[in-house]
Amino acid sequence: MPISSQTAELLPPPRSLAAHAWTALSRLAAVVPTWRRGQPRAAAHVTGARGEQIAYWSLRQHGYIIVARNFRLPGREGELDLIAFEGKPPALVFVEVKTRTRAGRFSAEDAVDVDKRRHLIRLARAYRRRRGYDGEYRFDVVAIYGPEKSVPRIELYRDAFRD
Repeated sequence: MPISSQTAELLPPPRSLAAHAWTALSRLAAVVPTWRRGQPRAAAHVTGARGEQIAYWSLRQHGYIIVARNFRLPGREGELDLIAFEGKPPALVFVEVKTRTRAGRFSAEDAVDVDKRRHLIRLARAYRRRRGYDGEYRFDVVAIYGPEKSVPRIELYRDAFRD
């Protein structure tokens, strides 16, 4: 079932970043990758990094306790964008962030297809096994549209899919 068929919760943009400050940070984020040695980051990577930053601050503002960002396991491809605890009692939440510069024919949340879900589930199982965590957990998806705008659109899909 596509995630976009579920009800999304619209989140306000992070209040810790005022509109002018956010615009300045967005412009800076586009320049910073060129300061590193080696190849500059592709535009899609810069957009994705902006989206993950917005998601991080929005979820924190919304009561999520972020415990890891861009978590990679040795010897495995891919990463878990955000890992957090949320709710009472707290549940471990694996958050996949999808960012688009604008809304189009294909929604950001529907990019989390069956193959991507399987991959995220495998990474989450490995993370839980490594940490010895056997409590409640779920997978959320955050879709962000227009990360370069002063007021991006942030959609949260809680419990978007199951293991």
